[in-house]
Amino acid sequence: MYKIILLEDEQKQAELLLDYLRRYEGEHEAVHFELRSYQRTLDLLQDYQCDADLLLLDIQLPDMLGMEAARRIREIDENVTMMFITNLAQYAIEGYSVRAVDYVLKPVTYAALSSKLDRVFRMVEHGRNGIALCIRTKQGVVRLSSSDVTYIEVVNHDLYYHVGDERYRQWGTLAAVEKQLEGEDFVRCSSCYLVNLKYIQSVRGDTVTVGGTDLTISRTRRKEFLRAVAQYKGGSR
Repeated sequence: MYKIILLEDEQKQAELLLDYLRRYEGEHEAVHFELRSYQRTLDLLQDYQCDADLLLLDIQLPDMLGMEAARRIREIDENVTMMFITNLAQYAIEGYSVRAVDYVLKPVTYAALSSKLDRVFRMVEHGRNGIALCIRTKQGVVRLSSSDVTYIEVVNHDLYYHVGDERYRQWGTLAAVEKQLEGEDFVRCSSCYLVNLKYIQSVRGDTVTVGGTDLTISRTRRKEFLRAVAQYKGGSR
């Protein structure tokens, strides 16, 4: 069961999107939705309980920009998946700041939304599950989910797994971890850092901000890294 919240001030557009979601649910036997719709941003913010799987947010709203609503929600909910509904593709870039996974352009067609939802729900399931990582620290074994790791760094022969404000240290090589996480949304931005694409907030020049931390993008890794970021944001994986 996925809980989906729609924020759309135009009633006809909201009804169309809800119809699309019900159609998608009907076409996928394993998918079941709990749908909730809001026309006013303030109502959504007042009611929000941090229990949604997906937020579909219109960008241009009369009482508050959808981007600002997304920022406020992200402050209290690190895990919810966000997707924007917009007339302007440029908002996809700004979406880095709130870790929006994708956007769909108006006028929304079922084919466009359906293809986006396929990818989004794969990501939601990945976020729920992830790969189990058993980290052997001096204090004992710590079990982590790869979906919670923002980035992994190597210093000499020590690996540091960053999870929120915590970090976990164990001996090892970044190459071995990279192989373990093959097929997941991790990519190197340099020889020292393996980044979870889910937590990228911005890319500016030779710096990527991941979970609030600025990391350097090396010249040799830059092209491959930016391609991976573009594929992740564009849904071509």
